Amino acid sequence: MFKTKLAGAIVPTLRTVFGAWNLFFGLVFFFEFIPQPMGHGPMTPYLNQTLIDTHLFHVVKTIEIAVGLGLIFNRGVPLALCVYFPITVVIFIVNLFLEQFAWGPFIAVVSLAVHLSLFWTYRRYYLPMLVWQAPYGDAPVESGN
Repeated sequence: MFKTKLAGAIVPTLRTVFGAWNLFFGLVFFFEFIPQPMGHGPMTPYLNQTLIDTHLFHVVKTIEIAVGLGLIFNRGVPLALCVYFPITVVIFIVNLFLEQFAWGPFIAVVSLAVHLSLFWTYRRYYLPMLVWQAPYGDAPVESGN
């Protein structure tokens, strides 16, 4: 009972905070509330500028906004987590290995940990995708294969 009540409070909070974080940093890029952080390591400013120049950052930030809204309003959460996971992995790698400021490793670990914990929370939606040999079309799904 306590475990269910605790999860019932923590999961929506974690989901909403993760969504708000992504929404905020997606909007920052387009509306420049604060200057876009370009990085503190020797290579990260070049990486970020290249992403901006090739407009890939526009794609990433648009995904951040869409995922942030989905997580905040609890819409399409399992899909949003899947779509955003490659970006979380890149954020983890850049902040852990390329950034050279005190918060880099903390941001890397926390963002990956939050994402993985949300994945775990919504795991029942992913289990059907983890079959070894998946039928196609209208074939029935068999358990145990």
